[in-house]
Amino acid sequence: MDLFVRIGGLTLAVRGSDVPVIGPLAKFGVLPSQPHPLGVPPGGDAQLHVDVEIDVTFGQHYAPPHGELLFDSGAVWKLFEDGGGYRIECRSQLFGELPYKTAAIARDLRRVTINMREEGLNPIEFPLDELLINSLLAQNRGVELHACGVIDAGGGLLFIGHSGDGKTTTAQLWQHEPVDIVSDDRVVVRAENGGWTMYGTPWHGEAEICSPAHAPLRRIYGLDKSARNGVTPLRPAEAVARLFSCAFPPFHDQHGLETVVDTLGDLAASVPVARLSFANDPSAVQFVRQEAAA
Repeated sequence: MDLFVRIGGLTLAVRGSDVPVIGPLAKFGVLPSQPHPLGVPPGGDAQLHVDVEIDVTFGQHYAPPHGELLFDSGAVWKLFEDGGGYRIECRSQLFGELPYKTAAIARDLRRVTINMREEGLNPIEFPLDELLINSLLAQNRGVELHACGVIDAGGGLLFIGHSGDGKTTTAQLWQHEPVDIVSDDRVVVRAENGGWTMYGTPWHGEAEICSPAHAPLRRIYGLDKSARNGVTPLRPAEAVARLFSCAFPPFHDQHGLETVVDTLGDLAASVPVARLSFANDPSAVQFVRQEAAA
């Protein structure tokens, strides 16, 4: 079975898995008329350009990586140097001491081989899908942000914040409006066509809201719960600091980290960024609409 998943404008082609894409990730599946090699498929449909080819194998054999440990998440995954590329190993107490899946990744990120020791699991489910997308974004003037994203009247409004800052509350306030909420927790932003595009992701938060929709980004707001609504524009340096604190940069990759910082600098210089004090009632929605239209 061949699976094609598009997140943040990037397409992953997964070959060899017999597990269907279900749950939030299913919303991000695309169905080309036929399998195609890396690049634009037959017919020249640019929307189905494949950014990463992923082959899935199954087997119990395990050989340790051939390089040093680059990053330890402290939870499910570790990243190693491995020959001419990288290896990600995923472990869980549910499956014993050995990794339940490993991913051998080419240095340019274009090809991945995933070996599954446990059957019945989606090979690209967390954390691999998010890790691959974040690494690709660093190469393509993009970044994933802790944020709630709302498409209102064709324009993207991005509400960034940490856990507890009000992303879920914001999503719930906008749910009663004729808008498309692309995520209540994690949103991708990319520089495209002379502007910036906001994309939904399958990695939702407490409200479990996600959508593959995208739109030109119009405004960015740093969330700040309050008794009344108000907005304070941020200077470029303040805006970059606020954005970086909510970003998912590849800390294990110095070049990728520098690229993300540069991307955030360009973003803050191109799109208005402000601190949004907001009340937990419908008045916050109307306040933002009026402010964004000014």
